[in-house]
Amino acid sequence: MTATTSERGGNWGRWGSEDERGALNLLTDDAVLAATRMCKTGKLYRLGLPIDRVGGPLLDYRGTPQRLTLSSQTDGRRNAMYGAAPGVGANEDVLVLASHTLTHIDAFSHVFGDDKFYNGFSNDEFASYGGAARCGIEKLNSFAGRAVLLDLPHHQSVDWLELGHIITGDELEACRASQGVEISSGDIVLIRTGFLDFFFALETGTPMPFEQAGIGVDAAKWLAARDVAAVGADNSAVEAIPFDGNEFLAVHLELLVQGGITLMEHLDLREMASDGCYEALLVVAPLPVVGATGSPINPVAIG
Repeated sequence: MTATTSERGGNWGRWGSEDERGALNLLTDDAVLAATRMCKTGKLYRLGLPIDRVGGPLLDYRGTPQRLTLSSQTDGRRNAMYGAAPGVGANEDVLVLASHTLTHIDAFSHVFGDDKFYNGFSNDEFASYGGAARCGIEKLNSFAGRAVLLDLPHHQSVDWLELGHIITGDELEACRASQGVEISSGDIVLIRTGFLDFFFALETGTPMPFEQAGIGVDAAKWLAARDVAAVGADNSAVEAIPFDGNEFLAVHLELLVQGGITLMEHLDLREMASDGCYEALLVVAPLPVVGATGSPINPVAIG
C-alpha cells in the first residue's frame, strides 16, 4: 500500500508555506563560500552528457533530441537583406528535446503523491498549456554547493552494480566510510552506480535495458536524515528500476515530494571517479523555463 504524505514525514513547511525551493534553501551564501574550499586542483568536470540523436541513454517515450538548422550559409538572401557583405553570414539552430532527456534535473512539479507536490501544493496547479503554476523548474534557480561523490562500484570492486540492484542506506554508509568523506547538512550527494559504464559498453544500437541499479527507500531515508540539499546519480531515475517494493517512483516520493530534495539524473561521473575526486564544488544552472517540470543541465564540478 502506498504510504500517505503524512506518514512519510519530510520538509513541508520548514521554509514556510509558500516555499518552492525545498532543501536548496540550505545552500546559503555562507554554504557556497565554504564549498569553494573543496577546490584543490582547479580541474573542471563536465557532468552533462552530449545531447545528440544517437549514442545516449534515451527512454523511448521521451523521444530523440533533435538539432535542426534554422538558418545557414544557404540563406544568403536573408543575410544580404540584413546588410551582410559577401562571405559574411550566420548559422542558427532549433533544439527540440524533452525536459527529462539525458542529463537533467527534476522540478518539484515533476512528481506528485496524494495529488500533491512538495510542500502540499496541489497537482491541480499544473495545466497542459501553462505548465506548473507552482514548483516549476524556474523556482529552483541556479545553485552551488559542496558535492560528495559515493563511488559504489569502486567500493565493491566491480565495474558496475548489478542491473536492478536496490542500494541500501548501509551500502551508502559503508562507501562513505571507506572513502573517508563526511556528509553534512546542505551537501549535494552524487551516487555512481556504474550504469553509464555499462551502457556505453553495449554494442551500438542495443536498446537501453529496463532494469537499472539505484537507491531504494531505505537509502533515500538515509540521505534525508543527513539533511542533504540535492541528490544526483549516473542512472535514469536515481532510484532502482524496477522500483523498490514495486511502488511507482517510491524514491521520488520520498525525496522529491516529501523531502523537497531535487534529483539529477544521467550525471556523467566517470572522470571524477577515475580521478578519485570525492569532494568538489558543484555548480548547477537549470534553464529557467517557466512552468517546466525539469530541465537539461550541464553541471560543472570543480575539484
